[in-house]
Amino acid sequence: MAEIEELEQVEVEEDRFIVDSPEKADWALYKLREVNKTIDQNKKLADKNHERIDEWLEHENSKANESKEYFEGLLQEYFTNERDKKPKFKFSSPNGKLSSRKQQPKWIYEENKLVDALKDTEFVTSVPKLEKKLFKDAAKKGLDGLSIIGSKVVNTNTGEVINGVQIQEQPDKIVIKTED
Repeated sequence: MAEIEELEQVEVEEDRFIVDSPEKADWALYKLREVNKTIDQNKKLADKNHERIDEWLEHENSKANESKEYFEGLLQEYFTNERDKKPKFKFSSPNGKLSSRKQQPKWIYEENKLVDALKDTEFVTSVPKLEKKLFKDAAKKGLDGLSIIGSKVVNTNTGEVINGVQIQEQPDKIVIKTED
């Protein structure tokens, strides 16, 4: 079987077109140009069809997205009402689940104020730039004289509230998951 394939390959190689003159080179360039035109035409045609399909998809999904938002709103309202009655409420059915996840507080930085307040510390680089992760970790762990009190970061050495940062608690994220 392998011998037959080898013989076929040899035959194909023997019949192969060879460019060995300026005329043949010109002819090969002409054929290449024609192939490139065909590729470009195919791409333009495909792009046009993609645009049409994308428009159709957007139109069809706009209706479905409205319904999705409506049902998610209903489920979020139900979940919130039940959660008010029972703090650890979860719901599960053959069609899906309702649950919630804790979210980390959102830190809102006013970088200019923080750079001024912390300019002589390790939290600000030599090119004044706040090292947010380092600052946040130190405040969370109570290191380097920083502490979190309520929604503020305080310098525990001086009792001074560090301006330029607020800690905003985030509500639990409601997770809606359907079974496929």
